Amino acid sequence: MPFMRICRLNMSSLAVTALCLFLFSCSQVEKDTVPVEDEIKPETVLEPTGDPYAIIETAKGDIVIKLLPEAAPESVANFIELAEVGFYNRTSFHRVMKNLMIQGGDPLSKDNNPYNDGQGFGSRALPQEFSDIKFERGTLAMGRSMDGGDGGSCQFFIVLKRAADWDGRYNVFGQVVEGIEAAEVISAVSLTKDSHPLMKNRPAGRQVIKKIRIEYREDSNADPEEGTGSGG
Repeated sequence: MPFMRICRLNMSSLAVTALCLFLFSCSQVEKDTVPVEDEIKPETVLEPTGDPYAIIETAKGDIVIKLLPEAAPESVANFIELAEVGFYNRTSFHRVMKNLMIQGGDPLSKDNNPYNDGQGFGSRALPQEFSDIKFERGTLAMGRSMDGGDGGSCQFFIVLKRAADWDGRYNVFGQVVEGIEAAEVISAVSLTKDSHPLMKNRPAGRQVIKKIRIEYREDSNADPEEGTGSGG
């Protein structure tokens, strides 16, 4: 009968509605009972503590240098940044003067063209951060073109004896505290027989800088290595 059919339809509709309400209420309970995840907080980056040191790894041994941010803050910051991204890896000491100095850090020294060594540049030019620090045995300074108005970019050199003529003309930013002997060995390697002007004071074989790593040391008791050379 029509009335019975209508009742059945109404009962079916009510059942479907009741089921939907039941499922909805269950989902709400599940949502309410699921614990809310803790808010993800950005990881705190801790500033390094202690004095910055650079360790230059070579086949002749490691050269450990205490960096001097108080003397040349931008030169030190730039050097650390380049070292930490691997900029100096597989560069070389492309210019040497026996028992006087070794110079390296040019990115062009990685390629197979020795005639462009010494002409490379880093990511930026540094300001002149000249100071009253004397060029003594173990002094680390930025290389630069003497006819330019900047303080260098990426190339650096290590002095092996007193060099008064260089005082106040370069950004001094470090001092060797260990491994000066490795620098001396590099300075004394055989030079190329190529007479081209660009090859002056060029080692006959590549003096590779494997890498430069940066460390921070709380206890900086290491004393700079004593100078033994005469003025130059």
